[in-house]
Amino acid sequence: MSRSGEARGVLGVFDKHDALVEAVQTARREGFEVRDVYSPVPSHEILDILKPKRSPVRFVTFAGGIIGLVSGIALAEWSSLEWNLVVGGKPVASLVPFMVVGFELTILLGGVATLLALMLFSGLPMRRFPTSAYRPEFTRDRYGLWLAPTGDRRQEALSLLEDGGAEEVVDLDAEEGGR
Repeated sequence: MSRSGEARGVLGVFDKHDALVEAVQTARREGFEVRDVYSPVPSHEILDILKPKRSPVRFVTFAGGIIGLVSGIALAEWSSLEWNLVVGGKPVASLVPFMVVGFELTILLGGVATLLALMLFSGLPMRRFPTSAYRPEFTRDRYGLWLAPTGDRRQEALSLLEDGGAEEVVDLDAEEGGR
């Protein structure tokens, strides 16, 4: 029914934030898949309802930093032991001066690991442009809720959005058929 790359589902456009929050709660309670929520401002209430999963990027950053610290100190120790340079009777292998090299590589490898993890976990580079039910009014003064009901629950999703206070309800599959 849908061409590839087209938005599928049901879109509700709301003029009040509270109505959107209630519609999201109802949709989750009824078992609908919430594809996306559009809002001109951040909404902690919606985030609390949807509970998005936490990003694993922070663990990759930590691992990159630890690898950088260990490899920086190991590099400085190895080069000091390989080419002895005794200065003023100080020990050849001393940890304190090598911490600078370890710190620098911690920052470098932590930053590179973060960049690579962000690209990997966000799906960059994109092989195809993602579909969306986005509209320009969602950046000004309107809120949107995009549901993806299964075929037999489409009418139920439409009535959920209408009863939830949506000022406009759009069946994206039906809209696409008219194109």
